[in-house]
Amino acid sequence: MNAVDTTPASPAPTAATRPTAIARDMTGYDAEHIIDDDVFYDSSAMTATEVAAFIDTVNAGCQSGVDGTPCLAEATFDTEDREASTACPGGYTAATGETAAEVISQVATSCDINPRVLLVLLQKEQGLLTASGLTLNESRYQAATGYACPDGQECDPEYAGFFRQLYGAASQFQTYRLDPAGFQVVAGTTTQLAYSPDALCGSGELTPANQATAGLYNYTPYLANIAAADGGDDCTSWGNWNFYGYYRTLFGDPTPSTAD
Repeated sequence: MNAVDTTPASPAPTAATRPTAIARDMTGYDAEHIIDDDVFYDSSAMTATEVAAFIDTVNAGCQSGVDGTPCLAEATFDTEDREASTACPGGYTAATGETAAEVISQVATSCDINPRVLLVLLQKEQGLLTASGLTLNESRYQAATGYACPDGQECDPEYAGFFRQLYGAASQFQTYRLDPAGFQVVAGTTTQLAYSPDALCGSGELTPANQATAGLYNYTPYLANIAAADGGDDCTSWGNWNFYGYYRTLFGDPTPSTAD
């Protein structure tokens, strides 16, 4: 009779977890009215505690990057002093070891930008709300909001890093608002916008309905082509399409003024 093996079985390997992917909700999408001004510039839309709770929820299951890069919910950052300005009247007081939620909340308050806008910007530009494991590395934080990061080029080192990216982007959106005629895309004015950095992809006509939408196109100066609705093609630029879709999924309709 064979002896019974009483050695405890090794536990089955646990599959690596990761945050749930964010599906875009494109219901009601209008390229000329991506978000209401009242929504975009509402710095009181979330408290710091609510921002932290949101990040903990959407980032749940995240695994550190293979290079040791921490997940957004766990990362901390050293911030820098910024003097009060017309764009960001609150300025910023430097601190060490601030959480992502603290940085986002304080930048939003200083620059009068909805913290939800900054959260969506982080996902639109670098996928930081859900980046995990193999898709998470330090370069995502260095270019967190895509500020001063020209297409196909390295970001300007002066603006690299999580804090500088957020503060730079928030300040830039207010600069668009304060000097609307100083930029290519102006609310209420028809302009031609390229579909892609590739000139062969052509361009389309756009008349932004409001300042917030004009600002988004000045920040990401490409129009989604008709193919975007069917999965896109080589000429599809996803920037502002993604902004609308992520915002609606995460926080509801960004254009409540158009609701019936």
